Amino acid sequence: MLALTRSRRPWLGSVPVFAVLALVAAGCAGEDGNSIAELEEGEDTERQAMEADPEHEGEDVELEFWTFVDAHTDFMMARAEEFNEQNSEYNIILDASTADFEEMHDRLLIALQSGSGAPDIVDIEIQRFATFLRGDVPLHPLTDLVDKHRDQLVEERTAPYQLDGVEYGIDYHLGTWVMYYNNEILEEAGVDVDSIVTWDDYIEAGEQVVENTDAAMTSIETTDRFSVLGLMLQNGGGTYNENNELILDSPENVEALQLISDMVHEHEIAEVAEGGMHHETSYYEALNDGAYASVWMPQWYVTRFKDFMPETEGNMLIRPLPEFESGEFISTMGGGTGTAITTQIDEDKLDAAKQFLEFAKLEYDSQVALWTELGFDPFRTDVYDDPALTEPDPWFGGEPVMTNLRDMFDRLAPEYTGPRYPEAIVQLRETVAYEVVEEGASPEEALRKATEEVEAMD
Repeated sequence: MLALTRSRRPWLGSVPVFAVLALVAAGCAGEDGNSIAELEEGEDTERQAMEADPEHEGEDVELEFWTFVDAHTDFMMARAEEFNEQNSEYNIILDASTADFEEMHDRLLIALQSGSGAPDIVDIEIQRFATFLRGDVPLHPLTDLVDKHRDQLVEERTAPYQLDGVEYGIDYHLGTWVMYYNNEILEEAGVDVDSIVTWDDYIEAGEQVVENTDAAMTSIETTDRFSVLGLMLQNGGGTYNENNELILDSPENVEALQLISDMVHEHEIAEVAEGGMHHETSYYEALNDGAYASVWMPQWYVTRFKDFMPETEGNMLIRPLPEFESGEFISTMGGGTGTAITTQIDEDKLDAAKQFLEFAKLEYDSQVALWTELGFDPFRTDVYDDPALTEPDPWFGGEPVMTNLRDMFDRLAPEYTGPRYPEAIVQLRETVAYEVVEEGASPEEALRKATEEVEAMD
């Protein structure tokens, strides 16, 4: 078996803005499925292909896989090797191509619309997934796979990839939203991190931080969605509800956005993130230098501290989001990528593809590997007792980070993605956040205009 590691992208959860480009569909498969194909000049695609094991007694099944994250390729290659070691019926030969985010999704859309050229298995990022659920869905239902494991799954993680209760994608992670606190700064300000229970507590603590240190309490994104969307979802809002209705201008969203606006303009405890987002080099440098006492982001942001902010080692603590109301949600989910099986797969490969996808994404050992290999929080609840997930993490206060996350699961707000979810996200990241945070616009008015923009697209 052959698996190569190439790391071109320092991010996994942040992606470019949604746009449908007029690209010409191009197949990624080379003539020789058992070798690494040479790329055409100028083509921004990397390919890894497995070699068939002549000693495997099962049926050889070649599966073409597209993704936009190198680490996902490595993960799926490793799962294919394990699957073949444990499965005597099929010998999976994975042919994986990694392309830039926009290129891959646009090529996929064209291939599915034209009826040819699509891969067998594909990663579809959460911002784009709803695009593929409009009209005749070109993806195979996966409900039967999820049902086998549903009792052990965090149900909220399946919602973004559903249409009318049918599952069409299986994620890599839970993406639990948490607050990252720099405890060194909080202690200097005289704040006990565990005294912060509500958002009122958080604001009070922020005022102490601003008064007693050189740091701000937090940073707000104005060119990405995470700051605003996280609190909207936590407060019971979001873009869509469970009935597939657009709720972008709901009272819950207005309240959440008003809280953010007040942090910036009234209480003056929050500042605009350097570069406008939490994935800019300048922002990493600011957080590394102690410019902020906290930031709310999904769990996968732990890798950003370890990769880009070495000065934070040992100082960071992970806690739930402060409550809006007592007993209400203390977390939600952020980001995500659903792996799907396209309807262009040959019927004689479908059973093998489904068995492999179940093994790679839903089985116990593979869910443990999501943490040990990718640094993601799994969405099987039973793996949180595994020794691999209960070890203390010296970077984050020597605490068992994953165990702390499990304690949030019974107060986790779901996210629903309706037909215009991609366009709604564009409104949040390109217009709403900037207008409210940078320009001081009314949250109610900004969300109303965003809703009208999205509704006009139907």
